[in-house]
Amino acid sequence: MKKIETDLLDCYILENDRFGDNRGYFESVTEEYLQSLGFNRIFQVSNSLSKKGIVRGLHFQKNPYCQAKVVRCHKGKVLDVVVDIRRDSETYGKWESFELTPENGRMLYVPRGFAHGFVALEDDSLFEYYVDNLYMPHLEDGILWNDPEIGINWDEIFTKYDIKEAILSEKDKVRKPLKDSEVNFTRKSKRYLITGFRGQLGYDIKRELNNRGEYNILALDKEEMDITDKDNVFKIILDYKPDVIFHCAAWTAVDKAEDDEFKNMVYKVNVDGTKNLVDASLKVGAKIVYMSTDYVFDGEKDGYYVEDDEVNPKSYYGETKYLGEIEVRRNPKHFITRISWVFGINGNNFIKTMLKLAKTHDSLNVVSDQIGSPTYTVDLAKLLVEMVETEKYGTYHVNNDGICSWAEFAEYIMESNGLKTKINPVTTEEYLKITGTKQAERPRNSKLSKDKLKENGFLMLPSWKDATDRYIKELMMKEGVMK
Repeated sequence: MKKIETDLLDCYILENDRFGDNRGYFESVTEEYLQSLGFNRIFQVSNSLSKKGIVRGLHFQKNPYCQAKVVRCHKGKVLDVVVDIRRDSETYGKWESFELTPENGRMLYVPRGFAHGFVALEDDSLFEYYVDNLYMPHLEDGILWNDPEIGINWDEIFTKYDIKEAILSEKDKVRKPLKDSEVNFTRKSKRYLITGFRGQLGYDIKRELNNRGEYNILALDKEEMDITDKDNVFKIILDYKPDVIFHCAAWTAVDKAEDDEFKNMVYKVNVDGTKNLVDASLKVGAKIVYMSTDYVFDGEKDGYYVEDDEVNPKSYYGETKYLGEIEVRRNPKHFITRISWVFGINGNNFIKTMLKLAKTHDSLNVVSDQIGSPTYTVDLAKLLVEMVETEKYGTYHVNNDGICSWAEFAEYIMESNGLKTKINPVTTEEYLKITGTKQAERPRNSKLSKDKLKENGFLMLPSWKDATDRYIKELMMKEGVMK
């Protein structure tokens, strides 16, 4: 395959060798070759059929679901038009057009950060797209097809190809010009730093970034960066200069946090460690995402907690996590996400415990007077990666849709997996008496309102039952066991 440079940085014409005889020809392109150009992987192959004069564009999809494309014409003829809208690019605001036909066999590689469109030059023009990221309708966008500042010479094009008038969708007729667009694509890739990488959420944030085609990631656990060591934190962050810090590291052993022998370390990790990261983030101008908890509330409210409700943690863990929130708010570019009942593939959690105990127990006592929402780290990671592409800073409640008690959660795990273990719903007091254990006080009501997420245009996470099903399927696949 030949790669032909264009006048736009990182945009290439691709010409394939064709192997043919009197029957026709054969050609191919590999995903590996496309990846060498900067294409992530083939998420979708789409086709559109257009009659002469139809203009489709100028389209793009916002981050973190921005798409690179490889396009070609299988039937008819099109004039493909691309505009570089990466603000740090030497060819920002420039455009080029390329005639694509089945006969010339040309493909065009359109990198991320470009607006793309085409005009059909013949009836029944069949156009094909390979795209390297998921289609997300709520992030679909574009710029005005005839933006005067870009200056695409549509009049000359229409005259040359005998097109009487442009045929456009209603959306494309009224898109904004580039100067009014809020999109902020850059040629330089963003740098992401993740603390607590080996935990459930840190692991899935890195997976999600990789899925979106992001690989400039410094994913660290406590062995690589001790967040309680200010000098260590500053050296790493000032050297790497991340654009975004996902702060997932924390002391999460809720019951141990109540023991006097551990309280000093709990404070150092959850408060001092967070302070060190915030101080360093301010030095490099990074956004910071902090994972907080439902434990900042006392659980005594009727109904759902909203973000502005008064906090009143009943445990030392909850207290230190809220003090961490206070530290994070010193950085104006912060996202605080209060999450609850977390489960993910890379760590221990309630679902794994229930599945393990079901192998050896006919019945289990599970508390029924603590109400909340489970949170699947795969779903949470998707939202967090999308969130940091915005400037909608602040505190959000984030978990999977729906509510349940721990006993109802356990019952669903058993029923949906065909397990016979009976769940006995008990009160918290009964559970402590039966087990003879001492626990940190937990909020009885952890119902968190997600209205703020909706108001700011973020997608809601799927239901906790759907999340549980997908998680268990992933767990079984990892362990080599399919239901």
